[in-house]
Parts: sequence; C-alpha cells; structure tokens
Amino acid sequence: MSRNNNFYRGIIYDLDGTLNLSTSYYSVYDDYFTSLLSKFLDKSLEETEKIVNLSLHNKTGLTSLIQSLKIDSSLFYNELSNIIPISSLVHRDEKLISIIETINNMNVVQAVCSNTGYGLISKILESMGIRRYFREIISSDETGLKPSPEPYIYTLNKLKINAVNCIYVGDRIKMEINTAKTLGMTTVFVKSYLMEEKNINYSNADYSVESVYEMPILLNNLLGGI
Repeated sequence: MSRNNNFYRGIIYDLDGTLNLSTSYYSVYDDYFTSLLSKFLDKSLEETEKIVNLSLHNKTGLTSLIQSLKIDSSLFYNELSNIIPISSLVHRDEKLISIIETINNMNVVQAVCSNTGYGLISKILESMGIRRYFREIISSDETGLKPSPEPYIYTLNKLKINAVNCIYVGDRIKMEINTAKTLGMTTVFVKSYLMEEKNINYSNADYSVESVYEMPILLNNLLGGI
C-alpha cells in the first residue's frame, strides 16, 4: 500500500522510555518487581535477583520472563501497580497533556501499546494526566509482546487504520522500531536516557526526536503544515 499524500490518521506510542520518563519511577521499579516476583515464585530475594538479572542480560524482557515462568502477567502487574507508589513517583505532566490534546485536535487518533500489563499502564497514564486522551491502551494482557508484529497489528485494527497511515513512536530500535517499520509504519525514535546508549545507531528510524514534546511540530511538518 502507498501512503495517501502523507496523510497520517494515527500515532501509536510506547510507554516506558517514551511517554513515561520518570527517573524516580525507574530508580525503584526493579526492586519492586523483583520483590513481588520472589513472592510469586516462593524463592529468596537473592535467587530471584539472579533470575531477573539473567533475563535483563539476555534482553528477553521482564514480561516475557513472567510468562515463561507460567505466571499470570495480568495478575502480576495488577499487584505490582498496587504496591508501587505511582502517584508519588510519576507526576502530572501539564506540557505533555497539552501536546496530546494538540495532536487530538489535529484529528489524529492516539494509542499506547506496551509490553507491560494494563493495571500498571493505566495507573501511570492516569498519574501523568493523559490516560483519557488515548483512543486505545493496549497491553500484554490482550495481545503478544513486541517485537512480534502481533501487538502492532492488533492496535492498528483497534484504531481502524492502516499501517501506512500510522506513526509509531518508541525508544528501542530492535524491540520496537524495526518491526513497526517492516509493517509499513512511519517510525519516530525517541532518544530516551533509558535506552540511548543501547541505540547508538538509530538510522533505521525515519525520524528521531529528543522527546515526545516535539511530536506536534514533526506531525505538522509531515502533514504539510496543515
């Protein structure tokens, strides 16, 4: 399919490292995750830390780890969202609220697609003040995990738009950007402080930005200054 005059109808965002950049949240996340996982596995914290570190070393992703251990990821993330003090770690972002509102006013639908569970995603977006602006919030509770094409296709179907008329915004090249681009989406790489050192070569992305705050300007340019 060819893109119709660069007409973009939707944007799909990653969450961690893309929309949520709270240093306070990420500084404690691994500790809460590991502590809860140790309870689910009925193992010592030391044993669990080894399992988590091995997963991080192999870059398999923490949700993938949970599922490989036959743990209900939806249940796990719901419990995790109840023990992490999200409201004190992830703060309301008035600038981002304005950005998301501006894009909605450009008649472009927006969605979040994350490998995290819905319970955690929802509370993070709510704390940031942007949850209600997204047409769809897609989590690992209802579809497969990136980098599989499944969550992308699932989200596109929910939005009722074609890949060629959609922009994907994320902070990981191999885990996100490459798949989105293969599907025909326009890709925007966010130079997240979380992943930037692992994404030195981000030329695969169509565009790159320092943060999602730049998206209205980029989108306006892509739409021909409309």
